[in-house]
Amino acid sequence: MIVSHDKLTETNAQTLLTVSGLLVEVGERALLTDFDLKVEPGALIEINGPNGSGKTTLLRYLAGVRRAHKGTVDYLGHSLAYIGQKSGLNSSMTVFENLTWISQNADQEITEPDLLDALAELGLKARRNTPVGALSAGQARRCGLASLRVFDAKVWLLDEPLTSLDASASDWLKDSITAHRAENGAAVVATHTSLGLPDTVTIDLDLP
Repeated sequence: MIVSHDKLTETNAQTLLTVSGLLVEVGERALLTDFDLKVEPGALIEINGPNGSGKTTLLRYLAGVRRAHKGTVDYLGHSLAYIGQKSGLNSSMTVFENLTWISQNADQEITEPDLLDALAELGLKARRNTPVGALSAGQARRCGLASLRVFDAKVWLLDEPLTSLDASASDWLKDSITAHRAENGAAVVATHTSLGLPDTVTIDLDLP
């Protein structure tokens, strides 16, 4: 495993996430051992590597989807938003119903105009009453990413967020991550394709 960075911005703000001595494994095969990570406000961390190297698995450990049998993942009281490769949306519910349901489950007070604004930014306002199951892959991906406007979370965990996105949606995502960082949030992104944003920390996972 090689960890590199373009630039790390020093800050006195509180650390958002610490990972210490984490064992990342699939079945009985260890992908990473004694993995350490510290995520500071304003950070963007990209996890790169070939298929099977553990990008998605690591992100699932960070999100708490997989239980750590060794090591710790501590959000220090901060909130997280996790968007996996699958949207996690209900295919029989409409676009608007999904976002409303997500906001209610996340205990967020999001107004209907704010939700519609988020959909408009992603070109989905006209599709607000369309069941998610009837959307194209790109539209469903955009709907999932629109939930970032619903969560009031300090740390975003995004798994291959550029998949199926067109240029305008990719630009929206990059702008959203930039704005999130400017507000002392942070993002950890598993990706084959770099977002190309400044001051990015890169973690390259090599196959054993």
